[in-house]
Amino acid sequence: LTATFRNMSLKRIKRGDRRGTESVMEEKFTILYIAEFKLGGADEIPFTVRTMSLPLVVIVHGNQEASAMATILWDNAFADPNRAGFTVPDRVPWNDLTVALNNKFNQIGAIAMSDENLQYLAEKAFPNLPSNPNYDQLQISWSQFNKDTLPQKTFTFWEWFHGIYDLLKRHLKELWNDNLIVGFLGKLTAQEALLSCPQDGTFLLRFSDGELGGISIAWIATHPETHTRQVWHINPFIAKDFGIRSLAERVKDFEHLTILYPNRTKAEAFGKFYERNTDQTQRNVRMGYVEAVLINKVNAPVIAAPMSIDNPQTPARPDTHDSYPLSPSLSTSFVCSPPPPSIGSQSIVTDDGRGGRDGPQLSDLLSDLPPAMAIDEDELADFITRFTQDS
Repeated sequence: LTATFRNMSLKRIKRGDRRGTESVMEEKFTILYIAEFKLGGADEIPFTVRTMSLPLVVIVHGNQEASAMATILWDNAFADPNRAGFTVPDRVPWNDLTVALNNKFNQIGAIAMSDENLQYLAEKAFPNLPSNPNYDQLQISWSQFNKDTLPQKTFTFWEWFHGIYDLLKRHLKELWNDNLIVGFLGKLTAQEALLSCPQDGTFLLRFSDGELGGISIAWIATHPETHTRQVWHINPFIAKDFGIRSLAERVKDFEHLTILYPNRTKAEAFGKFYERNTDQTQRNVRMGYVEAVLINKVNAPVIAAPMSIDNPQTPARPDTHDSYPLSPSLSTSFVCSPPPPSIGSQSIVTDDGRGGRDGPQLSDLLSDLPPAMAIDEDELADFITRFTQDS
């Protein structure tokens, strides 16, 4: 017997008394389904069947979602089938949790995490253990998973992992599945890996330790003043950044990034993910516009402080909880493409409704610009002033 409910909605809820430090994101509910029907011919036999849904959590704001999902994951993965009520174990084997975390990746079509990835997750979850412990024998508690904050951070292990999971689901799944993202890798380990590479411009992508849902680019380069090879890090990108410009396009913008660790050329690795907005470009041409695109650039590293092998923990940005080198700062510029020939026949219409070919044409003014140049604010203001005065 199956049934499909397409338009269910919650009208009201009565919350119970919570115990101790239990939050609303840990309060579990269930939906009780009851159906009555009859089977048989003349002597129909009535049946009443009932079943309960899996536990659910009711939240009132999006910022409660991560903790609510932790409650659901823990319950679905570790509840005893014959349990009483909603009881779940307070501690579970670490290996069992890694299976549940990999299942989260599978649910969104992402490939499973590697053994190296899981090793790094274990180091995050158990930060105070001696070196090289046997993680197969360890157990993790619910508090360690989603109540206790990580050392020197303001978020829990699950909140950190969920931020990465959400970033992958929304923006990076294809890059992850193509093995273009190393992902779960410590900053010092990333530095050691890049220093072993013979070619400057070798880079890798790793998830941020301190920026929730962040991913950073690390690369090896020779310092222009000291002439020593050093590792640099770009401040992490987050989901809202990729809503503006994809990670592949941002990697493309950075000309100093040439080899994806360990030995794939950037074009070979990311080329198929570069955007090709030909339809939008043609629409802009028909409407008489010159297309402008956003590009990223890294300011000269001569003024920056790279990571050193002796002190991998460099000053933190004031607005985050991560430790980043005061590495080449990131800025965004507009780039104007050269106007297509068809724009020369377009009239310029001013704000008072005048039009025609008497005044200067947009294509005439743009001809003064180099074919593809970065325009800063002062240059753009000067260009607009010239256009207004000449008109």
